Amino acid sequence: MRISITLLQYDHGIIRQVLDVVGCVVRTHQVPKHVSELKEAMVFLDQFMDRFHHAKEEMFLFPAAAEECPKVADLLERLKEEHVTARRLLRAALKAIEAGDVERMEQEARALVDHMTVHISEEENQVFPVVENALFLETDARLHAQYERFMVENFGKSYYEVSEEFANDLQDRLMGPGYFTGIC
Repeated sequence: MRISITLLQYDHGIIRQVLDVVGCVVRTHQVPKHVSELKEAMVFLDQFMDRFHHAKEEMFLFPAAAEECPKVADLLERLKEEHVTARRLLRAALKAIEAGDVERMEQEARALVDHMTVHISEEENQVFPVVENALFLETDARLHAQYERFMVENFGKSYYEVSEEFANDLQDRLMGPGYFTGIC
């Protein structure tokens, strides 16, 4: 196992938790009832998913992986394009919230959830296993140090703890404690 990949998978878990809550609210047509919570979720996803997780992939992992595993270089470029799509969907959802356009908010949020669900699955099942097998241990250690430095300098040392707390709190508020007893 490579710690650099494991940490990105850990990020995916937090992202999926928030996306699951958003998806549940959208699927059950509860958006008008939870606009403020969805705004919180979108702001969180903008910060954690885009500015933290995607940034780590684009600045650190993807360049190292393309160098040590050239057969995935084209795929990594496509994943970066998918990050751009996610960013666009996220910004559109936030804009719809600010405009009070609940219908558009629901559409953009649904599109974001669908897009990121496929994207994360592709990274987890197709890309990360190949990259993990190709990365040298020295590269993995360097990536881990880069991730840590990036987090501390830009988000604070306790960013994972704060992010987990947000995801758990959002889930509990909108879906009820224990997840499966809530609205979905």
